[in-house]
Amino acid sequence: MPDNDKPAVIIPAHNEEASIGKLLQAIYPGVIENRYSVTVACNGCSDRTAAVVRHHFPEVQCLEVERAGKTHALNEAEALGLGFPRIYVDADVSISQGSLQHLIDKCDASAEPLVVAPRGFLHTAHSDHLVRIYYRAWTKTRFFSEYGYGAGVYALNRAAREAFALFPEIISDDGYIRARFGYRNIAVCEGARSQVSVPGNFMDLLRIKTRSKLGKLQLARQRDCRVPATRGISSFTSKPSPWELLVYYAVNLLAFANALRYRFRFTQYRWHRDESSRQAS
Repeated sequence: MPDNDKPAVIIPAHNEEASIGKLLQAIYPGVIENRYSVTVACNGCSDRTAAVVRHHFPEVQCLEVERAGKTHALNEAEALGLGFPRIYVDADVSISQGSLQHLIDKCDASAEPLVVAPRGFLHTAHSDHLVRIYYRAWTKTRFFSEYGYGAGVYALNRAAREAFALFPEIISDDGYIRARFGYRNIAVCEGARSQVSVPGNFMDLLRIKTRSKLGKLQLARQRDCRVPATRGISSFTSKPSPWELLVYYAVNLLAFANALRYRFRFTQYRWHRDESSRQAS
C-alpha cells in the first residue's frame, strides 16, 4: 500500500539519539504490518538521530532537515504527500502500536474536523518534590483531563488537516491546533495512552513552562486562531490541595513573567527543552 493511502505518523526529532529508538521500537511493528507509515523529521541534528533511525528501523522514512524548528520539520514531512489521519508524536514520549490504532479509529469515525489525543500518563519517579506537587495539580486541570494537553501526541482526521495549509512558524504546534479548532472539536481517546517523562528538577520545569507561556503569547498574535476562552468554567475537574494550588500558580506566574521578556522579540528566544527527563529515560 502506498504511503499516501495509509495513516501517517510524523515524529519531529531534534538531537533525539537517546530516546528515538525506544519510541520507534514500540510502534515499528505497525509499519511492518502496513497499518500506518512513520516519518521521522530530523531537524537541525548534530547527533546520530538519523543514523539510529536508518540503521535500526529501515522501513521508517527518515527525513533530514537542515534547519532546526519543529513546525518547519512538520511541514517538510507533510510535503512528502502522506496519508490520513495524521498523528504527530513528540520524539521523547512513549506510545504503543495499539494506542496509535485507537487514535486512527477515532479519527476515522468522524467526518467533521476532529483533534484526538491519547490519555497522558506522567512519569514522575525521577522528579523532585516540587515538580511532583506541580504535576499533581496539573493532572487535575481541565486542560489535561478533558482537552488532552501534555500527552505529547495528537491526531488530526482528514477534515481537520485539510482545514489549513501549513503549520505556522511558532513554538507551540499543538497549541495552534487546539486554538485553531476549539475545545468542542477535541476528544481524548480513553483507549489510547502515552507516557510522558516530566522534568526532574524545578529549573527545568520553569524553563518548559516559560516556553509554554511564550507559545500562548505568540498564538494570540495569529490571525487564523484564538486561544479558546474558559471564562465561567472551573480550570480544575477535581480540587487540588492548598499546597498544590500554591505551587501550581507560583510556577505559572514565574513562567509568565519570564515569557513576557520575549513577547515582542520571539526571534531572540532560545528554545529550551527538558534534558533531565531525557537523561532519566
